[in-house]
Amino acid sequence: MVFLSGVTYGQEWRDSLDLARSAYKKGEYQKALKYYESAQKKAPDEVDLSDEIGQSAYKARDFERAEKVYQQNTSNKKTAESKAKNLHNLGNARMKKKDYSSAIDAYKEALKNDPNNRETKYNLSEAIRKQKEQQKQEQQNQQNQQNQQNQQNQQNQQNQQNQQNQQNQQNQGQGNNNSENQDSGKLPNKTVDKMLDDLMKKEAETKRRMSGGGKTGNKPKSGKDW
Repeated sequence: MVFLSGVTYGQEWRDSLDLARSAYKKGEYQKALKYYESAQKKAPDEVDLSDEIGQSAYKARDFERAEKVYQQNTSNKKTAESKAKNLHNLGNARMKKKDYSSAIDAYKEALKNDPNNRETKYNLSEAIRKQKEQQKQEQQNQQNQQNQQNQQNQQNQQNQQNQQNQQNQQNQGQGNNNSENQDSGKLPNKTVDKMLDDLMKKEAETKRRMSGGGKTGNKPKSGKDW
């Protein structure tokens, strides 16, 4: 029974592997990835399907998964050639993620193990070019953001200045109105002098009447002529 169970279990991972390879040939990469991962879980420890899993993930455009597989698989490679190939694929996955700095590191490591690989050299030069373009674009975006911020600050300052000018004009208008109101209660100087002169004459006339004074030289009336 143990033997039959082992045979059945062994057949399962081979069936999954066959389905994975069949799906890969048909271009059904997402399905192939699923079958490859199922086969790897059921396969004996000495069976390593990481290369096929990584390639299926890359073809399925699951670059995050592909990068993870290639990165974990680097330490499992025993020869310089296999390690260089794995690092090359790692660089490709990072390029698709636009992580150009990490892709450059992967390609450089690949060339340490296979210095004459022309494809890796070309990909390295592309990664460097893409990184420069990315940095230039980032600098341009930062400059545009800074310019927009400066324009916004200038606009805000202009708006504040306009508001201050309007407030000052309103305050000046109120001050002029107050001056006009105060001046409207005053009389002309000539009118004031005439009023005072008339008042003084009336007071003098009143005093003469009270003192009984008439024309100059008249004698006061009395009962006797002294």
